[in-house]
Amino acid sequence: MTTDKQEKVGKDVGDYQRVPSVEKTPLSEGNFDKMEAEKVPVKDTHMNNEMVGTSKVESRGSWGSQVDFLLACIGYAVGLGNIWRFPYLCYRNGGGAFLIPYFLMMVIVGMPLFFMELAFGQYAREGPITIWKAAPLFKGIGYAMVCISGIVTVYYNLVLAWALFFFFKSFTKDLPWKGCENIWNTDACGYANGTIGINSDNETVLISNISTIPAEEYWKNEVLQVSPGIDDMGSMRWQLAACLFLAWVIVYCCIFKGVKSSGKVVYFTATFPYVVLTILLIRGLTLEGAWDGIYFYLKPNWETLKDAKVWNDAATQIFYSLGPAWGGILTFASFNKFHHNCYRDALVVPLINCFTSFYAGFVVFSTLGFMSYKTGIPIQNVSTTGPDLVFITYPEAIAQMPVAPLWAFLFFFMLFLVGLDTQFGMSETFICGIVDEFPKYLRPHKSLFSLAVCVMCFLLGLPLCMEGGIYVFELINWYCCWLSLMLVGMFECLVIGWIYGADRLLSNTREMIGFMPSIWALYKASWCFLTPVVIACIAGFSMWQYSPVTYGSYVYPGWAECIGWILTFSSLVPIPVMMVYQYFYYGEGDTRLERISSLLKPTSDWEKGDGIEVSDDDYVMKSVNSNGLPDPAPV
Repeated sequence: MTTDKQEKVGKDVGDYQRVPSVEKTPLSEGNFDKMEAEKVPVKDTHMNNEMVGTSKVESRGSWGSQVDFLLACIGYAVGLGNIWRFPYLCYRNGGGAFLIPYFLMMVIVGMPLFFMELAFGQYAREGPITIWKAAPLFKGIGYAMVCISGIVTVYYNLVLAWALFFFFKSFTKDLPWKGCENIWNTDACGYANGTIGINSDNETVLISNISTIPAEEYWKNEVLQVSPGIDDMGSMRWQLAACLFLAWVIVYCCIFKGVKSSGKVVYFTATFPYVVLTILLIRGLTLEGAWDGIYFYLKPNWETLKDAKVWNDAATQIFYSLGPAWGGILTFASFNKFHHNCYRDALVVPLINCFTSFYAGFVVFSTLGFMSYKTGIPIQNVSTTGPDLVFITYPEAIAQMPVAPLWAFLFFFMLFLVGLDTQFGMSETFICGIVDEFPKYLRPHKSLFSLAVCVMCFLLGLPLCMEGGIYVFELINWYCCWLSLMLVGMFECLVIGWIYGADRLLSNTREMIGFMPSIWALYKASWCFLTPVVIACIAGFSMWQYSPVTYGSYVYPGWAECIGWILTFSSLVPIPVMMVYQYFYYGEGDTRLERISSLLKPTSDWEKGDGIEVSDDDYVMKSVNSNGLPDPAPV
């Protein structure tokens, strides 16, 4: 039951212009121990955040507990790249030596960027689009995030459909991709070891060094039934279409109530993959040749640390793995309670993410070592990355094991769960971004809108289920977030660090968690300098090493490459478009400079102190602490 005082506070919300709760003080050595007279309104912070903001929090929803949020972040950050990309990068870039640049990039780039988005999202409690009321001129960054997540959501679910296809095919006595006697096999099926191989009649014969392992033929000739090229899409693979439909049904069941439903699902989807990884690791270590694979994985080559490409790969893996600039972290954090300790989460999640990548490497290479031992193929020839690892190489290794269907069942179930967390994180980002932009029309019908989005994405994903769909998949995967994601991340960092202000965000953080992070100086340096520079270097290095899209030996036609570049820049178009739109429709002032300047400041409803009437007498003296940051106003 509400009191008369609470009703009066709720009634008065929106009747007053916001007064900033804390003046932002530059971090300079000269003011560390000074006392400054600043106008800070005396207000009941608890009342403001819990009572005044109640209607807003209830209308958007919030996490049921801190564990819900932590597991959701872990599930979102730990994705397929931890399994199919990191182990390959580690062995290719010097084995154990690669861990040095990898963990260093995590500390100076990954953790600060992750914390920035957590703190920014939690303080604003807004979606990835509306959060840019902090600097309205750059609202297009939010639209760019939603565009990238939306595009990836369409084709990422195809990977889950593939995992479901293999999962169902594992319910058999003998795995269908074992052996060369199936109707989809060719005469080239076998294991090349020098010039010795096994033909389709299981006879040892002299063949060329180029052969195709059974799992690869099953993948290309049976699962995908690959057409000659992207200009020949062929017919629909209805089995894959059915798996894609099932994947979207599962995703919708996870997100139809927003974080209230997904917050419970993650208790299983974010934890059970570790159980499966551990089971697979224990099994892998008991196989012959496993330790040769692990030695190959970890053997350090210190000379590689002199190669700039190694450092670029480390920074790129951290950037893509933790998931900044997608909008997902901002979205998840926006459902937090205002005083949630996001600083702790910003340390825990990146560490768990990196540990998972390292741990998965043992699982992968112990199994690849066994495959090399059984087939006679050198480890460097069986180790690969991307879908080829999880849908060709690893299934081939599983097929060599005793009780192979059991291990296939566990592996593809784990693969589906790992991808599922990331998928409904990106889906929630897209949905939440649009709903928060049009709350009056969409928020009361969010479940229905979520269903419409899932149906639309399923229909858009159907061409990927055709015989030529793998070419479209690779085209989107090659271009959609290669350069655009990096540029969006750099713009986000520069705007928050310099326009909104690193000092302001640190002060907001202190207001939320009640203390200043001990490594605030590293955070500020990273937001303003280190992270933008590193991202710019990654983007520049990627452009310098650019090569047109390919799929195996297939070279895409020029028109397909043009579509890829259009896809790259389509996500960036909203940034300049929204700048022009904001300038003409929301800029205030008589001159151009005044109109632009007005759009570089937070809107009147940004600070958490909005809705509280403040008189000229309600100000107190406030000290600047030894960190050079303002203490919270006393209450």
